[in-house]
Amino acid sequence: MPKSLCSIIEASAAAANRKRGRGRNASRTALFCYFLGSFLLSLRAPAQEKVTYQDQILPLVQANCSKCHSADKKKADLDLTSYQGALTGSGSGAVVVSGNPDASKLWKALTHAEEPFMPPNRPKMADKELDTFKKWILGGLLETTGGKAVVAAASGPDLTLKADEADKPEGPPPMPRNWPLVSILHTSRRNAITGLAANPWAPLLAVAGQKQVLLFHAETLEFLGALPFTEGQPVEVKFSRNGKLLLASGGRGAMSGRVLVWDVVSGNRLLTLGDDYDTLLAADIRPDQSQIALGGPNRLVKIWSTKTGTLLHKIKKHTDWVTAVAYSPNGQMVSSADRNGGISLWDPDSGQELFTLTGHKAAVTALSWRGDSKLLASSSEDGTVKLWDVQEGKTVKSWTAHSPGTLCVSYGHDGRLVTCGRDNVITIWNGNGSRVRNLEPFSALPLRAAFTEDGKRLFASDFQGQIAVWSVADGKKAGELDINPAAKVEAKMAQTRDRQAKPE
Repeated sequence: MPKSLCSIIEASAAAANRKRGRGRNASRTALFCYFLGSFLLSLRAPAQEKVTYQDQILPLVQANCSKCHSADKKKADLDLTSYQGALTGSGSGAVVVSGNPDASKLWKALTHAEEPFMPPNRPKMADKELDTFKKWILGGLLETTGGKAVVAAASGPDLTLKADEADKPEGPPPMPRNWPLVSILHTSRRNAITGLAANPWAPLLAVAGQKQVLLFHAETLEFLGALPFTEGQPVEVKFSRNGKLLLASGGRGAMSGRVLVWDVVSGNRLLTLGDDYDTLLAADIRPDQSQIALGGPNRLVKIWSTKTGTLLHKIKKHTDWVTAVAYSPNGQMVSSADRNGGISLWDPDSGQELFTLTGHKAAVTALSWRGDSKLLASSSEDGTVKLWDVQEGKTVKSWTAHSPGTLCVSYGHDGRLVTCGRDNVITIWNGNGSRVRNLEPFSALPLRAAFTEDGKRLFASDFQGQIAVWSVADGKKAGELDINPAAKVEAKMAQTRDRQAKPE
């Protein structure tokens, strides 16, 4: 014990001896004071165990990591020899997460829990050295003893599902119910509709409208509600694999790009992700809802954690705008495509490339997975649709669907596909690429098409901002949606307000 504390304890013991005059009580008092002193010291000890980058971490980095991850070499764009470099991370995103070793890629690599192992081709570092790294992460990634801890990433709602929950949900299909009242934006002119999605298990259609996402009943064509897209203009919409979440990507051109996620039943916004400086053109949510992958004009594929809101991977591969992103139904792969005709398959956990799929001669316009995750369909401005065997990374079927350019391809539950193209034609194909039928002509250039959950109807959007529905059985047009339903919405809102105002 420090001399000053020992002196205080000894003085206290001596005073007690004089007061009581008994050796027995003096011994008890001295023993009590000794344990009191030890207890006080134990309380003071943790404050002396600050682990900082400059004092403890940098020497370990220089001894074990600097050959690969220095300012001169920066393997995987990672420099661990500077504090700022360690916080910035690698080309795939952050490698340390304040307060959370288990979410830190550096910790997983050092403990050999996840490849690539560090140091490479050598055993793990000593337990004492690993413990130092762990304490540094838990302690808030301090740079110096006088520095401030890095604020830990805020945890968002845990959207992650168990394996048996990532497909068709039990109970009634997820449909909007008691959504919050919002005013609907009415515009005098319609815009091209690039975002159209059918719920996989419910008669529900989502449409990317003007600064909002509109939802319609796929059987009655009734308008069901609107979700404000407060981050600019939505470009693409998608439902989660179990149909309970709705995702929209978009933003403000040359300014910002974001992804918003809502609960389908309640209409509540659950999540906002993205840090891009341009509109996000493509996004998808993993079937277990643990990740969101996105891409756009910056040519990067980024994978974000839905639980922590942190960037897991930043993938540099595409040579032009990323135009499509899609997770496989089993969640084991994520595909991405670009404006230069390139397609890649990735491992969403490690961010490593599995296959490069080559063959398209122009921009890839859409990606769609068959339900068993064995085939990936792609459409392109070169006019073709290609089916890819994802286990081999090879084309198994290719045909010209729309010679001026194919703008969309989408699988149905039964393995049939629908495409639309610059020839103003919408076509249904069987799983082998044989034409089943063309639909009755649309009035303008069709951009997106999708089967309903039961496969009996098919919706498509066009360049003039219209959406129509056809019967799959005979290809005949069955109606259109009112995508500017301002008057109906105001009346519906007034009825809701009146109902809420009446006493029960």
